[in-house]
Amino acid sequence: RTCAHNIILHPPSLVRLLGAMAAPNKVLHRKLSYMPLLETEPQLQNPFVNLTVANPPTLGRKVRRVIVGVTLLPVRLGLTVANLLLGVCLARLATVGLTAADFDALEGQPLAVWRQNIFSPIVGLMRFQLLLLGFWRIRIKGRCASREDAPLIICNHVSGLVEGLFMAKYPKLAEAEYAATLILGPMMKATMAIFVDRADPQSRENSKRALFRRCTESRWPQTVVFPEGCCTNGTAVVQFKMGAFSPGCPVQPVLFRYPNNVDDPSFTFPLGSNEYLLNLLLSVSNNMEVEFLPVYVPSDQEARNPQTYAANVQQYMANALGVPTTKHAAEDVSLCIAAKKLKMPIEAGVVQWQAISETLTGLKVKDAKVLMQQFSKIDKAGTGLIDFPTFAKAMRSKVRSGSIDFATAPAPGGGSDKEAKAAAVESVLSDEELHSIFDLLDLDSTGSINFQEYLCGVAVLNGHGPEDQETSIKWVFDSLAKDHLHFTKEQLDVLLHRAMPSLDSSQLDDLFSEADSDADGLVSREEFIAFAKRHREDLGLNASRLSALAA
Repeated sequence: RTCAHNIILHPPSLVRLLGAMAAPNKVLHRKLSYMPLLETEPQLQNPFVNLTVANPPTLGRKVRRVIVGVTLLPVRLGLTVANLLLGVCLARLATVGLTAADFDALEGQPLAVWRQNIFSPIVGLMRFQLLLLGFWRIRIKGRCASREDAPLIICNHVSGLVEGLFMAKYPKLAEAEYAATLILGPMMKATMAIFVDRADPQSRENSKRALFRRCTESRWPQTVVFPEGCCTNGTAVVQFKMGAFSPGCPVQPVLFRYPNNVDDPSFTFPLGSNEYLLNLLLSVSNNMEVEFLPVYVPSDQEARNPQTYAANVQQYMANALGVPTTKHAAEDVSLCIAAKKLKMPIEAGVVQWQAISETLTGLKVKDAKVLMQQFSKIDKAGTGLIDFPTFAKAMRSKVRSGSIDFATAPAPGGGSDKEAKAAAVESVLSDEELHSIFDLLDLDSTGSINFQEYLCGVAVLNGHGPEDQETSIKWVFDSLAKDHLHFTKEQLDVLLHRAMPSLDSSQLDDLFSEADSDADGLVSREEFIAFAKRHREDLGLNASRLSALAA
């Protein structure tokens, strides 16, 4: 991970490299596509924040909630407890005698007819539960297609529990943690839900195989999938996961809308599970519309390419909802949770993960969380933003803590060691150099760096995968070539000699001849990238090492 953290752990070499890049032209990062061009994305409302809770409560809302709290709430709570207990009892009775193997998504079988008959009243109980949550009337448009026409039902996800209750009779693809819950677990198991652990690659693969099985074996009922993988506030349709589209079978999109609601029923930040339920129970009434769209039959190209299929269905559903699609993804929610734990603004985690991962293909959420921890240590105020004085102080602090060895630095004018160290720090990290790297990271030129910008900048230098290594090498080439389109032999010799001081002139000549594949006496950008990738190991020409060699 050291190269991922160079910008913090080893600042001097990167400051010199990036300073060299930025000094000739402070808008260099505007011209070169090293980082994801996030600023070209439309400025959209945060899709992961509850629109009611995010705004200060009005006097009318407070009065309304007090009245509901002393009148409807006790009745709703009492009936909810009785209703859910009855549902759990029926679900356990429907699955009595079944073992863990019977619930296995790859080996299990559909419930016997008599078990299904015991389970069927739960559908009515869940509709009654929706009434207790304030959904007095639900408007339904269209019809649910048959299992033969659409084995999978694809839904947008706004108010997680509400949509789950409405689709109570169908098995669902759900997170594994639901299987262990006291109330939802038994009822979901009774529908033969597919449980997936997102953190486990094998579990994700098994869930894809299970969905393929549900599509190809006619004995199974339709299965519901929420491909966004998280709840939104309904202002956009965020990135779809590809699992439901891997089988290449027809799907029926189903839209959930919540029009004209006084209170936003979405299960989004900053609401936890208890606050979310209370928010629903304290509403006088909630409005919901459910629209069954025509079955979407994939083309041959879509059936072969799940990514294209998922993107097209996402756009189809967004158009029907009248909202945009965005590059946000479920990973953004994971980062929001991490930001909350670090006492940073939740919004810091909203980085448009899909936009970043499309460019930085090797970046993982766990790496982003490590970088967020680094960011939070710099952002001691917890604002989610780093200004230049804070950034400069943090970089110099890293040097003082041991990133550079000043043990042999003489004290100027016979001064103390402390004075010598301070002087050395200032000489290595000048304000001009620090401004250069700061300007490169400050993509929107606001005078501060947010976590999204920090994440992109560090990840580009990290070079997580082969494509990202190439991006980093391009960055190094452009910094060293000084606006030229090639390296001369002298420039390449200097770089190679830094990498391997033991190289003699004959070896340098041979390496230059290898790099200069067209024998024109110059090494072009493409030739240098290919050469560096071939010698990533033996000469240490990886992205991180090149950054240090360029200093």
